[in-house]
Amino acid sequence: MDIAFSIFVIKYFMRKSVKTFLKSAAKDYVARSVNPPVVRASTILFKTMQELRKHQKNIAKGKDVSHWDYGRQGNQTTIQLQKILKELEQAHYVFLTQTGFSSVALAIMSVCRPGDEIVISDCVYRPTQKLTSQLLKEFNINAIWYNPNSLEDLKNKVTKKTKLIFVENPGSNTFEFQDLGKITSFAKKKKYIHLHR
Repeated sequence: MDIAFSIFVIKYFMRKSVKTFLKSAAKDYVARSVNPPVVRASTILFKTMQELRKHQKNIAKGKDVSHWDYGRQGNQTTIQLQKILKELEQAHYVFLTQTGFSSVALAIMSVCRPGDEIVISDCVYRPTQKLTSQLLKEFNINAIWYNPNSLEDLKNKVTKKTKLIFVENPGSNTFEFQDLGKITSFAKKKKYIHLHR
């Protein structure tokens, strides 16, 4: 009773302050550690195939899990970090990826569908240019480029088919700075999804 009450009190008061949350969110009450251990593994062990299949079904159903079925998807350390970032950002979900480019690809491909258009800054990272101009074309997603130095050019390129406005600030290699406040206001007013990197 005392332990359950203490955990309830801790969780209740943790919500009151970001500083308190950051100091206590990652505590590992099972291992009695202040911080979760850093886990580095690709192969995750299960006692039986049935346990593995049950775990995979729970993942497919979107259930909250403490580990994945293979290390490339994440491990206890990354899952804990995702939960912390989700709470801090008040997000629906947080995905951690191994590289910045994989996060760009995940974000774009999770939003766009065949027939959509993406309006994208001409100063983005070269692999993002290739993804949007070559790979997305195979999925019937059209990339329209705009001049990062001209908000009017961006506004003129947006159509009814536009699903996403992709901004990179500062521009890759060229370091243009776009007015994110104005771009965000425009996108919200028109109800477009916008991503900034």
